[in-house]
Amino acid sequence: MILSRFVRIQLLIFAVVTVVALLVMGLVYMRLPSLVGVGRYTVRVQLATSAGLYDSANVTYRGKTVGIVTGVVPTRTGAEATLSVDSSVRIPVSATANVHSRSAIGELYLDFVPTSQGGPYLENGDVVPATRTTVPQDIAPLIDTLDTSLTSIPKDKLSTVIDETQNAFGGSGDALQRLLNGTDRVLDQVHTDTDAVTTLINDSAPFLDSQQVSSPAIREWVAHLSNSVRQAQASDQQIRDVLKTGPGAAREASELFGQLHLTAPLLVANLTSLGQVAVTYNPSIEQLLVLLPASVSALKTINVPDSGGTSRAFLDFKLNLNAPPPCTTGFLPPEQRRDGSSTDAPVRTPAPIYCAIPQDAPNAVRGARNLPCMDKPGKRAPTVEECDSDRPYVAQGTNPWRENPTPTVDNPQAPAAAATPPPRVGTAAYDPATGGYVGSDGTVHTQPGLVPGTGQVAPTLQTLLTGDH
Repeated sequence: MILSRFVRIQLLIFAVVTVVALLVMGLVYMRLPSLVGVGRYTVRVQLATSAGLYDSANVTYRGKTVGIVTGVVPTRTGAEATLSVDSSVRIPVSATANVHSRSAIGELYLDFVPTSQGGPYLENGDVVPATRTTVPQDIAPLIDTLDTSLTSIPKDKLSTVIDETQNAFGGSGDALQRLLNGTDRVLDQVHTDTDAVTTLINDSAPFLDSQQVSSPAIREWVAHLSNSVRQAQASDQQIRDVLKTGPGAAREASELFGQLHLTAPLLVANLTSLGQVAVTYNPSIEQLLVLLPASVSALKTINVPDSGGTSRAFLDFKLNLNAPPPCTTGFLPPEQRRDGSSTDAPVRTPAPIYCAIPQDAPNAVRGARNLPCMDKPGKRAPTVEECDSDRPYVAQGTNPWRENPTPTVDNPQAPAAAATPPPRVGTAAYDPATGGYVGSDGTVHTQPGLVPGTGQVAPTLQTLLTGDH
């Protein structure tokens, strides 16, 4: 058959178009070069689980498709995906490989996320370890848990659950959306700071263990909190009154602090000096705080009845006059002493006033001259200046007695011998049942009239003075 020139040209054009179409189909759509490895390199990615990743799934880098998944096989530690990546794309070795879901029907893809700007880069045969890969959360356990939860609800109560859910979440779509968005941002931040979150979880183990150990104390605290809430509920009106009057009180307190804004800094500055003194005398303050409770307890014992069943307080006094004589050395002379009725402020003396006799003298042994120096252990001095100085304490005198110790009118040099002293007057506890008591000489006596019902009357003051008893 002889073809015309025109027909031959048409057939040639059709042949060229067919060849071009086949080439385009094979190169672009069928990706024949990639099937034979032309312009591609292979990378293996180790995954904790396959997560449903399948062959021919896309591989992306910075949001652009750069390859496909050519195979997924299980391993002893999870799964391994084989990728065919375009040779023109350079992916850093430190990049992370993340499996994501593309749609609700289960389409998955693997996305490379770079963690650095420079190389080295992945090459043919490289392996991305599982430590730099992530897979999506398996939804199957969630569905199983949801199914179990729904199955546990009785059928006749399902409508109640739905109604209560509507009451709880109805109209709160915007708030729930904000909550979900915030949760998503938190999870993204957690994925970004995986190392810090892992450290936090590991370090929280001791804290959680302590909570488990202290669970009885926590239960007790919750019980006390419940009691406090009940008491607050019972005192609802009082709490309302406090909340009602609280703003006024706060306003007055604010005004008070406003009035003190000039003097408060001065007070704080002065308290600094006081604090320094307290730090210096810290041992003495500690000793005072230790001895004071014991001293108060000892004083309270005078109220404990322990003699004859009576309810009277028992306390012994020992009064000494001029034994030892009073200390006058270091004090003002009599002509300079203030009248006891004076009400004005006294003029400060140029020197401190204290008993300035030798430290080993028996007078005023607990006086200022024997105060211990806090900064110099072993040294005692009456003032801080003398404590800080290197000079030892120097007494101003020995406290001599200037007059005769016997106050008489003519003050003779040698007093006459005293007459026979009268019997000493004293007190003694007696037995109300028998009237007996023990004298100062140890002899047991009986006093008439102390026992009721005997007919004897105790002597009066008049009979004691006249001797008619």
